[in-house]
Amino acid sequence: MKRVSIVVPMYNEEEMIPVFFSTIDKVIAGLPNYEFELVVVNDGSRDKTLSLLLEAQKSHPHLVVVALSRNFGHEPAVCAGLKTATGDAIIPMDADLQDPPEIIGKLLEKFEEGYEVVNARRASRKEDSFMKRYTAGKFYELCGKLSGKIKVPSNVGHFRLISRRVCDEVNALTEKNRVFRVQVPYVGHKTTEVLFNRAARAKGTTHYNYKSMFKLAFDAIVASSVEPLGWPLKWTIASTLKTGLSVVTELVFFILYLTGVFTGISLLAFGIWLIINVIFAFGTFILAVLAIYGMYLARITLETQNRPFVIIDKVYSAGGH
Repeated sequence: MKRVSIVVPMYNEEEMIPVFFSTIDKVIAGLPNYEFELVVVNDGSRDKTLSLLLEAQKSHPHLVVVALSRNFGHEPAVCAGLKTATGDAIIPMDADLQDPPEIIGKLLEKFEEGYEVVNARRASRKEDSFMKRYTAGKFYELCGKLSGKIKVPSNVGHFRLISRRVCDEVNALTEKNRVFRVQVPYVGHKTTEVLFNRAARAKGTTHYNYKSMFKLAFDAIVASSVEPLGWPLKWTIASTLKTGLSVVTELVFFILYLTGVFTGISLLAFGIWLIINVIFAFGTFILAVLAIYGMYLARITLETQNRPFVIIDKVYSAGGH
């Protein structure tokens, strides 16, 4: 009998825990041909999440609770769950039930067909706000252009099935800037997808705001490509052309001034306008270059510090503490 590990990071999810277990229990009961392991990672919650999980262990012998030493964030929590999971197939998913457990059976069907990665892809984003749809679309579009041979699938988050081999290869990656949705396509192997409609959050409020989204976007871009480091050269050419155009424009104005067309404008005004154009062009270029280099330098600093990506305080094994 194949073993399936479901990895679920939780942060301040005391409201969701009863609903989550009620739902996941029904799904597991409907798949009797598999042995399930439920790996829940408590990401330094400040509410009763950990105590409720330990209480749930009494009635869920397949539940493993991983307690982190503090709040590390979503990506590190998923990483801790992947390192703890022992299944032949591993399925990371969120606790808010927006990743519907009901399609786990479909993921496993594709796994039985020989696929080592089965992405759960959102069929649409119509339930999202316009801003979230727009920024998500631009994020995946940019990732697609920059990632080269790494094909980051659109509208696919952490919710997917990966085989034991893929999980081991992801765990073996050494970078500290870990972005799961980039690491899996980097590893590769035979891949397919299952479509689903994302439901509204069952209880509580989301912890994933625009700040988190933009941080994820920056991390994903840096993790998947170094191409932005070459942009300054392209921008140098563009900036030079812009400056040259400004010079030509001012030269034309100067000629028109000499011919008496713009008699009401002083020669000094032309010179000031030229200086403003040049300063603006080079100032914009320099700030953009510094922003890109700073983004990569920050990640390089984290890598050279060589600190552990996540620290596990304690693992409460299935069937007891």
